[in-house]
Amino acid sequence: MLLLCIISKLFLFSADLKERVNFGSNPGNLKLFTFNDSLAKNKPIVFVLHGCVQNAEKIEELSDWKKAAIKNDFVVFYPQQKIINNASNCFNFLLESDINKNGECLSIYQMIRYAIDTLKVDSTHVFLYGASAGACMSEVVCANYPWLINTAAICGAIPYRTYAGLKAVNLLGKTQIKPAKEWGDLVRNQNTFYSGKYPRIILALGTEDFVTDYGYASEIIKQWTSVHAISAQPTDSVLKFENNDKVERYVYGKGKETLIFYKIKDVSHTLPVDVGNGEKQGGKDRIFSTDINFFLTYYIVKDFGLIK
Repeated sequence: MLLLCIISKLFLFSADLKERVNFGSNPGNLKLFTFNDSLAKNKPIVFVLHGCVQNAEKIEELSDWKKAAIKNDFVVFYPQQKIINNASNCFNFLLESDINKNGECLSIYQMIRYAIDTLKVDSTHVFLYGASAGACMSEVVCANYPWLINTAAICGAIPYRTYAGLKAVNLLGKTQIKPAKEWGDLVRNQNTFYSGKYPRIILALGTEDFVTDYGYASEIIKQWTSVHAISAQPTDSVLKFENNDKVERYVYGKGKETLIFYKIKDVSHTLPVDVGNGEKQGGKDRIFSTDINFFLTYYIVKDFGLIK
């Protein structure tokens, strides 16, 4: 019976998510899976990056991007780490060999270029979503290849280049404070002659996060508002968003939502979900998610502008 369950689960995974192998030289030695891309042309693309001790299947189970993709007709790509690269299956957002235009960052760039060329879209139709280490790697991609991304949603992260090197993992959970310009320069220095647009940022962080530390919310806001040359003070806020006591929503940028911050109260390093079959419901209540009657993925899809 156990063997039958394992085989069934593996079959479900392979049937739902298809692996793509010929997307580039792949210097970071990553895998790539996709969903809903059969004969797809001119459709928006969302890249979903998993957290530590996860893979493409696990982050999909928690975040339920397939449901949104089917309903709103877009394609989802799932970069996946290999345990040979990282014992915890984390994307290597702390290593110099992977956070510049090299290694894993370059592999993801190649994946995005492959998706753009295959589906015949431009960068205005490309979106990133990451959880934990995947969120940090999403920032890496935004810093190095800002012209390729429309908007990035980062859930449970620290600012780009907060630390570098394996020893830095011992410092996670302890907020490092810097001036806004210094944070912003860490991003700008990746493309010193670039004068184009940077991706919009959607940030979600739990107030009880003990892994990446809730204190980093303000530092991430300082970094990306500096990059966008806008005020680090919100231009709009809803303190009981969607009538949910646990969710506050803040907007930065006059006239447009350049940065959005979802403050998730009394929640740790987990994804907010709302288990159910309703239009605004989805996800699973597991070890890395928490059911607070708020399906974060739905609102990120809405913020991406992909709700039909």
